[in-house]
Amino acid sequence: VFASLLTVVVTTTLIRTLGRAASGKADGELVLPLIALSTVNALGLVISLTAFISVLMVLSRLWRDSEMVVWLSCGESLMGLVRPVWRFLWPLALTVAAISLVASPWARQQSEVLRQQFESREDSGRIAPGQFRESNRGTRTFFVENPSEESTELGTVFVVTREANGQESVLLAARGQFESDASGEPWVFLQDGTRTDLQPHPASDGLSIRTMSFEGYRLRADAAPGGSIVDPSIRALPIHVLLGVSGPQPLGEISYRVGLPLLCLLLGLLAIPLSFSNPRAGRSFHLLFALLITMVANNLLAVSQAWIAQERVSFALGWWPLHVMLLA
Repeated sequence: VFASLLTVVVTTTLIRTLGRAASGKADGELVLPLIALSTVNALGLVISLTAFISVLMVLSRLWRDSEMVVWLSCGESLMGLVRPVWRFLWPLALTVAAISLVASPWARQQSEVLRQQFESREDSGRIAPGQFRESNRGTRTFFVENPSEESTELGTVFVVTREANGQESVLLAARGQFESDASGEPWVFLQDGTRTDLQPHPASDGLSIRTMSFEGYRLRADAAPGGSIVDPSIRALPIHVLLGVSGPQPLGEISYRVGLPLLCLLLGLLAIPLSFSNPRAGRSFHLLFALLITMVANNLLAVSQAWIAQERVSFALGWWPLHVMLLA
C-alpha cells in the first residue's frame, strides 16, 4: 500500500515540477532535489493513509473469509482488536510525528532556499536555450537560440526591454556573449543586429517606431540582488523555533503538526468498525471510502489550522474537536 501511494505522489510531483521547470519557474538542474523535498512533505499524509488502508484491508478480508465469525464466537468483541491494531499503529504514528515535527519543516525550508536562490540569480544564470526568461526585476525578457554551455558565447539573441514610461525596445542580434567590466558589473555584448524603439503617445493614442542597425551593442545585464535570503515562512520553521514564536499563526501550525500523527492513529483505529463487509460485496468500496475519509479528515485538520491562525477560534478550542469526533 505504501509503495503504491508513494508512486502516485512521486509521479504527481514529477509532473508538477517538470511543468514549473519548462515554464521557467524552477531550475531544470534542481528537479530531482525538489521532487525529493516535496515527497518528504507528503510522507506524513501518505503514511496515515497507508495505516488506514492496511488495517481496513486485513480486517475486511477476515470478514469476507468468515474469520470474524470465529473471532466473535470465541467470546471476543471488536474491542479486542484494538490491542493488536494499536501495536501495528504506534510505530507508524511515531514516524508521522517525526516527519511532521522535524523532517517536513526542514524540507520546506530547503525548498524555499532553492526557490530564492533561483529567483536571485543574475541574467547570465537565468537564461536557458529556447526559452523566454524574464530578468529578476521583470523589466527585460531574453531569448537565446543556441548558447554554448562551455563559454560565454551566445547564438541568436532576442531581448525586449520595458521602461517605466511605457517605452519598449526590441533587440535582435546574430550573436552575443556575456562579459564583465573592470568593476565586475555584468554586460551583454551583441553583434550584427537591429534595435527597434516603440514609443507610445497617450494623447494621440498613437505609436512612434524607430529602427537602427548596429555592428556592436553593449547592454547592461541585471545583477543578482544582494543581501541574505529572506526569513522562512511559518511552515518552514523548526519546532523549537516555532514554540518560541508568539501569535495565532504559529499556534495554527503547531495544531497541524501535532494533529497529523494523532490523525494517523485514530484513522487506523477507525478502520476496525468500518471493516465490516458483506462477503458477496467487492472490496473497492472500502478503499474508496478510506480515501474519502482520509481526505476529509486532512482537510478538516487544515481548516482548524486556518481558523486558529485567523483567530476565529482559540488554540484551546480548535485543535481537539476533530480528533474527539474520530475517537467517538
